[in-house]
Amino acid sequence: MTTESLLVDHPGRLGHLADVFLRRKIVMAADPDGQLVLIRPDSIVIDVGADGDGFDRAGRSIVKRYGDAARERLGKPGGGGIVRFELSDVEPVDLAGERRWSATPAQDAIAALREDSLAVESNHLMLGSQGVRGSPVGTAAHFAGGMMFTADIDDTAVGSVLRSTSEPALPPAWLRQPVGLAHPPPQVLVLDTGLRTRDGGGAAVEHGALACARLHSPWLQDPQAGHVDDEDEYDDDASGTLDFEAGHGTFITGIIQQICPDAEVHVAGVLSSFGDGDVATVVAAFETALTHAGPFDIVIMSLGGYMTDDDGTLFGAGLDRLLGDGLGIAAAGNQSTSRPYFPAALPSIVGVGALGEGDKAWFTNFGGWIDACAPGIDVISTFFTGDSKAPKEPPFTGWARWSGTSFSAPKVAAAVAQEMYLTQATAGDAWRRLSHHSRYRFADLGTVFNV
Repeated sequence: MTTESLLVDHPGRLGHLADVFLRRKIVMAADPDGQLVLIRPDSIVIDVGADGDGFDRAGRSIVKRYGDAARERLGKPGGGGIVRFELSDVEPVDLAGERRWSATPAQDAIAALREDSLAVESNHLMLGSQGVRGSPVGTAAHFAGGMMFTADIDDTAVGSVLRSTSEPALPPAWLRQPVGLAHPPPQVLVLDTGLRTRDGGGAAVEHGALACARLHSPWLQDPQAGHVDDEDEYDDDASGTLDFEAGHGTFITGIIQQICPDAEVHVAGVLSSFGDGDVATVVAAFETALTHAGPFDIVIMSLGGYMTDDDGTLFGAGLDRLLGDGLGIAAAGNQSTSRPYFPAALPSIVGVGALGEGDKAWFTNFGGWIDACAPGIDVISTFFTGDSKAPKEPPFTGWARWSGTSFSAPKVAAAVAQEMYLTQATAGDAWRRLSHHSRYRFADLGTVFNV
């Protein structure tokens, strides 16, 4: 059973991010050490075990605490064993002179359910490892406690919004072509913002260069704005600007295409186009993807967050159950800190930092928990192919330039996939070969992948 500490509301002000966090249902909380933790205000997560054997016990506890109707707010168990419990009647409050969400309802529920010996935690936020600008000079940075967002903030009709740091780019001069060997190609899953498809309908991939992308049926969509689905969105909040992480999943898919074009890439939406998701959403989408298209050799998670007590045990247990023999690879985060960032910091996950020109990238997280690194500044990859439907943004013609550990992680994943494909090795064997101690290592960033 987890012994994660309970959280309190962080006393700092959100400032320009207050509107964004209110709209996206994000709580800025603090653990007993005063470290920032971002969670959902209206849900918690319960570990019911690999085979769901604790589900009935969780249900009985919830009924005892909240009544018979509350049982319907408990998610169904899957292979990851992590279920979401939705809280009712949660409303924003006034904190530090701002209208914000409070950590109190979720923490009260956790304390109550732990009395019945349930493994229950906050539903920690997972953010796309925020795309940053390639240079710190002149970069606008906004802080929520220890979390750094490097982007301009615009006031729009829907409130303050963070603008994307992606920029239009020309396509690479040369693109690697598939080898077409006789044996099966690597199966890769990207857990991210989704993939842009033609007319947003899920019938065909929008970008002509993404031959690696596979669309599984059904293409899971939710027509409500702000909800997470498998479609990469332009401007989901109708702010007139490109959403903060819009195109993130499409961009990452293109990186894999460039390095291992024979891979078959499946994309599951776990992040909104703002870039926010949570532990429960990641686990649920992973389970759904396995049902429709698994198993997967490599799973890429260019997302993460800081967790209470710097302990991601519950999240790690859920991911390990779903990964099976597959290899999980995750971005290390962009806050220039050694604080463990999850899931990259999990022992079973390959954490990937970013290199710059001749040194580590100025924004990359670092530390002994990072296993590998790859160039992460001014990466060029696939993006929206036409009018972005965001009038305040420049037109994109299929390619963009972006920076962040988000884009180093798929480079390492694609290099492992290519090694798998060429040598018929498993993902684990390919990773061990490429990360062997004889390979060049960078201090606090692990094995260097110069791709």
